[in-house]
Amino acid sequence: MERIVYDLEFNTAFKIDRKTRQLKKGNAHPDCPQEIIEIGAAKVDEQLRIIDTFQLMVKPVLYPRMHPTIKQKTKITSEILDTGVPFPEAINLFLDWMGRKEKMLCSWGIDDYNELKRNCEYHDIGMDWASNRCDVQKMCMQHFGSPKGQQVGLKKAVIHFGVEMDERFHSALNDAVYTAKILEALKNQRQQDEEGGGERGEKTV
Repeated sequence: MERIVYDLEFNTAFKIDRKTRQLKKGNAHPDCPQEIIEIGAAKVDEQLRIIDTFQLMVKPVLYPRMHPTIKQKTKITSEILDTGVPFPEAINLFLDWMGRKEKMLCSWGIDDYNELKRNCEYHDIGMDWASNRCDVQKMCMQHFGSPKGQQVGLKKAVIHFGVEMDERFHSALNDAVYTAKILEALKNQRQQDEEGGGERGEKTV
């Protein structure tokens, strides 16, 4: 089964108080409060090594104005989004890139899957292609023996495994690549533990 490691960036509604100029929560659509604006993914082989990547900007229909905080974090501007494609077309291109083989979709945490599901439902797109999935963040938490409820951040995991940080975070493609490399590192660490008879669950991030 092929593994596709993906990451998403979102935009949402906002408003600015006229008197205080403070940023406030906007009137987001209840069925799609977070709109996908970028899809990034890495395809890995049986050894969990990256063999191909995918990146696409998605032109928003609900929230065309970039939320200032998201803009600062992702470096995505409204001008960049204007070059994107509509969400249904983006999903079709993503599916074409993934191919027809049975696949496992992997992400860092469950938020990306939940928002992908919401966006697909809003656009009336079926999700049968995403039925097999795994949570790499949860795998990390189990590997390190993290206390229940204590999440492991992507950057901390990257640092722990010694993954080279040659690209910025909060880019869908970059974060997907980092997540794929962590997945590979987990596999390698597991093999080392099995060969050396070491115990897992002693380290924390």
